[in-house]
Amino acid sequence: VQGDTAGAERQLKALLASQPKHVKARELLASIHLENGRVPEAQETLEQGVAQVPAHLVFRYQLARLYLERGEEARAVSLLEDARRQGHSDPELPAFLAALYQRTGRHAEAVKSYQVALAAKPQEGRWWVGLGISLETQQDSDAARDAYRHALDTGRLASNLARYAEDRLRALVAH
Repeated sequence: VQGDTAGAERQLKALLASQPKHVKARELLASIHLENGRVPEAQETLEQGVAQVPAHLVFRYQLARLYLERGEEARAVSLLEDARRQGHSDPELPAFLAALYQRTGRHAEAVKSYQVALAAKPQEGRWWVGLGISLETQQDSDAARDAYRHALDTGRLASNLARYAEDRLRALVAH
């Protein structure tokens, strides 16, 4: 039996009207909006969440993903850079920023952000691959090779990412 989504939504909105900083209620409301394809409402709910509870990074991450889906990379970058300026220490933050920098062709910034993330979580293989990609784009083949090797050494890569790292490593060793 399908739940009463409309009723749940009404209750969540009522709760947020009286307790706008209620994190779980806002997360649930945003997910209901997204599940029902109501992206503008989800975006508004998350934007209000960022305004009400700026320290709660989940709102920023979800909102940044929404911005990305709409091709608004600059807004996503700005949202996460603002969190970084506020001093958040979650290693996912610089890693997410690094991926955004990479996507927007800002490889020097991507390298720095990946290095910050990897200093906190050196076992995160996908971040090593990201670092390798940006290093390679900057023509730093030696450092890119090292990054791809580190990625493979973690033993924690999805098979397609491991194949990519192996391919890039072979290509860079051949040069």
